[in-house]
Amino acid sequence: MSTGLLLLFGCAARPPSQALCSIDVAREKRPVLSAEEWFDLLLHGFDREARTLARPTLDCSGSPVVWQEPVADECREAGPDAELLPMSKQLSDEDLVMTTLRADLRLVWVIARRYANGEALGPVGLVERTDKGIVVRALGSLRAFPLHSQLRLERSGDTTLLVAEGEQCSLDTPTVCRRFARILPMRNGRFFSESVMSKDGKCLGPAWFPFAREQLLKLPSGMHRKVQQTATLKYTPEGISINEEVAMDDLNPKLPAMPPRAYRRAQSERKLRVEGNRLVATDASMWVRLMELELLAGAIPIEPASVAQAKSTP
Repeated sequence: MSTGLLLLFGCAARPPSQALCSIDVAREKRPVLSAEEWFDLLLHGFDREARTLARPTLDCSGSPVVWQEPVADECREAGPDAELLPMSKQLSDEDLVMTTLRADLRLVWVIARRYANGEALGPVGLVERTDKGIVVRALGSLRAFPLHSQLRLERSGDTTLLVAEGEQCSLDTPTVCRRFARILPMRNGRFFSESVMSKDGKCLGPAWFPFAREQLLKLPSGMHRKVQQTATLKYTPEGISINEEVAMDDLNPKLPAMPPRAYRRAQSERKLRVEGNRLVATDASMWVRLMELELLAGAIPIEPASVAQAKSTP
């Protein structure tokens, strides 16, 4: 293993020294690989000349590139529900997302499929440049928003986490963009999509964290209630602190010019950490807890404004 990897991860969380996949590239060319070469590295059966993927889509280790979100009857909060769009005929340079961690180490995400809500799915790899070529040290499937995306590695105890942030933007005027984070633990050279669990083993929801979201509710009285949440994530060696603020305001749909009336303001901090082979949180999101109370009291969600990518480039 290289000194660079040891410095990045420390002795307690070393990625495997054995390469999962690799390509031989002349040393002088390694810093400037073409998009086709990155696609060929991370995708099994990629046709460089036609820029087409094999079907079904497999990562370079031969594992299927798939994603399963938690559903409502399994977890307290379901994952985002979005239609998977048809596969593109060929990949373009816009289907490559890359972050340089250090001179010889990168996170590389190849977008193989896209969703109607602007998310994308594809293999993601921790890639190292060595004297023998380019090698993949860790690999997995990632579903996230590629718009204004940022990939990085964080730590929780002895576990390395892949954090993927990106934005979803409305097509309305003015455009409103909201940022989200996905968190995937790395174990034995694989990035895993895992649900967040409670200490007693119940599923709380996906490891998917909106930094801002809102929902309009119709109350039994006929009034509307606007629920807005903001959140921040702070990473420490002990775990992740998630600070949330939720604001609820009532509106009269019959008098749209009337200013909203404040109904509730709430704040909370919860902790997320890796315990054994699980992502464990101290509680469900405050958004979830407050929305459960509203729905129990008879509120009905009103479909939010449609959102999609404001542009196709990551």
